[in-house]
Amino acid sequence: MVTPTTSQASIAAAAVKIDSDPDSNKKKKEKPIIIGLYGLPGSGKSTLMNELKLKLDDEKFVFYEGSELISAIVAGGLAVFAKLDKQEKHLMRERAIATVAKECSAKNRTALVVGHYMFWRQDELAGDIVATASDFDVYTHIIYLNVPVQTILQRRVGDTQRQRPPVSAAHLEQWQRAEIDQLRRLCRRHYILFSVVPQNGSSLLSTLKLVRHFEQTTAKRNLAFVMNRVEAAIMGEERAETVLVVDADKTLASEDAGSMFWQAATNGLGQGKLDMCPLKSLFSSPLGYSEVAFRQATLLYEEAANEIEFEALCEELAAAITVHPEFISLFRLVLTHRHVRVLVLTCGIRRVWQMVMDKAGLGHGIKVVGGGRIADEIVVTPEIKAQVVSSLQQQMGLYVWAFGDSPLDLPMLEAANKSVVVSGDPRNQSRSMDNALCEAIDSRGFCSQQVLLPPHVAPRLNATKLPLLAFSDANFIEALIRRRGTEAADAVSKSVSTYSCIVVHATDTGAAKLLMSPTRDASVSGTALRHAHQEAGRYLALHFLTDLIGVESFHVPHVQGHQTDGFRLAHEPQTTIIALMRGGEPMALGISEVFPRAMFLHAFDPRDIKPHHLENQKNVILVDSVVNSGKSIIDFLRHVTQLKQDLINIVVVAGVVQKEAVADGHALRTMMEQHRVNMVALRVSGNKFTGTKSTDTGNRLFNTTHLA
Repeated sequence: MVTPTTSQASIAAAAVKIDSDPDSNKKKKEKPIIIGLYGLPGSGKSTLMNELKLKLDDEKFVFYEGSELISAIVAGGLAVFAKLDKQEKHLMRERAIATVAKECSAKNRTALVVGHYMFWRQDELAGDIVATASDFDVYTHIIYLNVPVQTILQRRVGDTQRQRPPVSAAHLEQWQRAEIDQLRRLCRRHYILFSVVPQNGSSLLSTLKLVRHFEQTTAKRNLAFVMNRVEAAIMGEERAETVLVVDADKTLASEDAGSMFWQAATNGLGQGKLDMCPLKSLFSSPLGYSEVAFRQATLLYEEAANEIEFEALCEELAAAITVHPEFISLFRLVLTHRHVRVLVLTCGIRRVWQMVMDKAGLGHGIKVVGGGRIADEIVVTPEIKAQVVSSLQQQMGLYVWAFGDSPLDLPMLEAANKSVVVSGDPRNQSRSMDNALCEAIDSRGFCSQQVLLPPHVAPRLNATKLPLLAFSDANFIEALIRRRGTEAADAVSKSVSTYSCIVVHATDTGAAKLLMSPTRDASVSGTALRHAHQEAGRYLALHFLTDLIGVESFHVPHVQGHQTDGFRLAHEPQTTIIALMRGGEPMALGISEVFPRAMFLHAFDPRDIKPHHLENQKNVILVDSVVNSGKSIIDFLRHVTQLKQDLINIVVVAGVVQKEAVADGHALRTMMEQHRVNMVALRVSGNKFTGTKSTDTGNRLFNTTHLA
């Protein structure tokens, strides 16, 4: 930590004026996303803004230069503004940022604003803070360009457009450090996400990544993504009846991966022992344990390490963490029961704990849901943990056991059907948990049990308030793994009704009638029939798959020379189109024409689909010409969902689907509902005729009817 100098202390005193807004410590209401772009003069903010304009969609984003805003609202422009007294300048700056807020609300756009926090001449004891209370009321995010001071010095010397007073590298260093420290504190007080773009790497790429992340992220989207990952994590061949939802840090093991990460990252920078863990500083700020706080934690991890460094640190931490052997034995036992699932749900670093599970030989059966990086797309908060448990119970009809160690786990523990408090080493465990447990037990009727890990530690509270158990207790094991009987049947019913799969088809449309005519014409075969199937595939891709899976924007060069947005299938480069051979190939080729960035795979048998075909993929499109009984599709779905449990979309595409195959209660329909699989068909038919030999679609497609 940096010890404030006299000058920095003066700055802190001046900043109190910004903190004095009576509503500054209240959580912000819903408002437009307005991102401040800050940094010392000479950091390249204006240049970066111009580069961002070429990369970002001007229909979604609007760009402002602080000086241009002021020039526009002050009669006479910047020359007149420079002659105003301090109070008048302050009012003009507040009017400028208010203009931004009003325009963004009216246009429903995200704004990027180049601004200044302070100016600081070398001969002055303290800097002149020019940021206003209105700035911190309007901004939702601030990005700070942490450019090396030597680079700034070179730019200042080479700047022939402006007169910049001479400054030393030491002064710039002090100025930059003061701005970062002050902005970080102020942003936490005002519920603003603050990110420092590291000195290493590309400022453009780093800022672009942040801006797109900020523009897309909402609490609603976060919860939807969390539930998507939870559902993928608990998928299995047999429908689940019971789920163990387990916290990670200080629950699975004595270690706290978050604290370990920051000590390891600090050691890597040669800074020795931390005065205070950045996470402790963050969560003790006005943000508390809010969703904003956990998003800020993600930004801290992004600041601390790039992707390669982060992965290396996670590997180092995973190697140093030892899961309690009692948990390993318990997990191995319950995983032999196919109706029981284990989910690790962490507010901490997902990657570390997935590596820990892999190291313990449990990674194949236990997935970790959590955040830590922008690429994870989610954050997990105590409230979200409770929402996950409630959703598993109410939406999927599952019986939930929850395991945790701290007050952050209490919402989840209280929401579960059964809960177990992990009491650990007093040197590591939460000091506030005893009081939190007493309040929950005495005030809210919370009933739980505790397990001592390691077994020699002292229990929390007493055996009356929090009874002791051991994972080896026969009664505990029986309660954990027993079949739920009617509860399971209710769970199936509730799950089917809540997560009904989507079957869309074009049976009665004019387009479908035209497209299906050659496919039903017995005189059409070979090349002509393959072409008809290919056209049907193109039609279904354009008209149905794009709506079912969604589309995303990407940058393309505009004819006028700048960048603009084009559109493609959502996660198109991470999509695998699987042609079920032979009949599915022509239609799959038509789909591939519409989604050219997708992987294309031929599969005669489910075993033709290998793990590497689905690695890192998000969408799978299975294509067959006809679905009769659905048996072959069931086999493929079973194989795909076993290989890859975190797919966002699995869609079956067919030319013709027998109506009975997708009726309620049919095996195919049940599997589709269990694994959230959707279906697209050109037409649904009540005709149960199944082609053979000369009438088989595959033989007609490839002129092999004479071989049948």
